[in-house]
Amino acid sequence: MSLLSRFIAVVRSNLNALLNRAEDPAKMLDQTLIDMEAAFRKAKDQVARSIADQRRLEKSLQDQGSEAAKWGERALQAVQKGDDDLAREALRRKHEHQRMAAQFDQETHAHTENVEQLRAGLHDLEDKIAEIRRKKNLLISRQRRAEAQTQIYQSLEGIQDAGALDTIERMEAKIEEMGHLADARRQLSDEFRGDSLERKFDQLAPGKDVESELLEMKQRLRIDDKRG
Repeated sequence: MSLLSRFIAVVRSNLNALLNRAEDPAKMLDQTLIDMEAAFRKAKDQVARSIADQRRLEKSLQDQGSEAAKWGERALQAVQKGDDDLAREALRRKHEHQRMAAQFDQETHAHTENVEQLRAGLHDLEDKIAEIRRKKNLLISRQRRAEAQTQIYQSLEGIQDAGALDTIERMEAKIEEMGHLADARRQLSDEFRGDSLERKFDQLAPGKDVESELLEMKQRLRIDDKRG
């Protein structure tokens, strides 16, 4: 478990650095993945060494068992030949190998359990790396959106601080006033251009209503002439 704890510490330290340092999160994510993958490779190598040690322990356990069985057979041969002293020596050697086998058996069980824990930790680290890879694009997208929003707010604050909006409003009012002044000048120019009397008669230019009125005037004149 100590190996797994070291790996988790690497993950946490990198993520804390990502959150606390004033650095580019995208670059920090890339560096975090690089560090975690390097740690994963080292951990994988250590787990492989532990598995190799387990295989050696299992082989030693098997060898001690074989030796114990061999000296047991020799002790039996010595008894069959009536050589009790030789049988005792063989039995002592058998017991020695049995004790070693028991120790190797204990060590093998403990080591096997440790290897399983290390393998589980290695799989957990691999899953975390894969999860960070999946979330990387999402986190970078969030970062860019936050940066864009920050830039907009800073720009708006800069515009307000510089009085740019007030300047725009003043320019808008000034342009509107210039438009009114231009309209007034055009109106005066039309009003005072040429002979005013001519303009008055121009306003009486023939039209449908004027023609009707003229016809009525002629008719009244004829009527007055007849009466006179």
